[in-house]
Amino acid sequence: MKNNHHKSIIKPKERYIEISSGDMTRIAGISKETTNSQNIHLAIATIPPGKSSSAHFHVNCESAIYVLAGNGIFIAGEKLDNHNNINEGDFIYVPPNAPHKPVNTKNDEPLILIVSRNQPTEIVKEIPNEKELNKIKNPVDCSIINLITENKSNSSTKKTDGVTSTNADTTNISMTKLIIEPSKTTSAHNHANYESAIFVVKGKGLFISNESLDSHQNIEKDDFIYISKNLNHKISNTDSINQLEIIIARNIRI
Repeated sequence: MKNNHHKSIIKPKERYIEISSGDMTRIAGISKETTNSQNIHLAIATIPPGKSSSAHFHVNCESAIYVLAGNGIFIAGEKLDNHNNINEGDFIYVPPNAPHKPVNTKNDEPLILIVSRNQPTEIVKEIPNEKELNKIKNPVDCSIINLITENKSNSSTKKTDGVTSTNADTTNISMTKLIIEPSKTTSAHNHANYESAIFVVKGKGLFISNESLDSHQNIEKDDFIYISKNLNHKISNTDSINQLEIIIARNIRI
């Protein structure tokens, strides 16, 4: 796929299948190929009813995950012996060398995960049997954030911290949920030290950006948004009734 250096909004039709792991299919939204992102990657992974990904671990990156829909079990631990219930709205932190395997326990609906990482390309090692599990150097566990641990709000927005330094031992990844109230707009700002990737969970609005904030792009449910370093931007909820809900991943520890 051709690099699109200046593209910031990725519509559903512009995604591409990047990997299949067991019965899980992952479709890239924000990637080096779609936006020329350097150190943030955001994708949507789907596991069919009653199925799972293969057991695996990531060698070179941290991951932050949001459970967008469904529920299941997130198998983790040094020996894949921890079975954690996961439900819609939960966050998961996956450090390097952490064996894991998400399982969809429902028989009638998919398990859908929003998955971010802090590298453009990941190195994945499959775990076909226990012998391979024993070969992992310094294996670690994952963190399941089942509860809302912090909720900051003002008249315009409500923020829920998911994968952060408060909730997990992160180094270079974080993930939060932000709700923008009807007819409200975030303050204009930029990020000097990190990139951001956003998934629009529900609602519609405008992504306003550029040095003079003169670029106005429509955004809606299922869109991805890429925000490069030093890009002036703000997000406006153009709906006078419904909230605009987004998931934000950053390649920085917050």
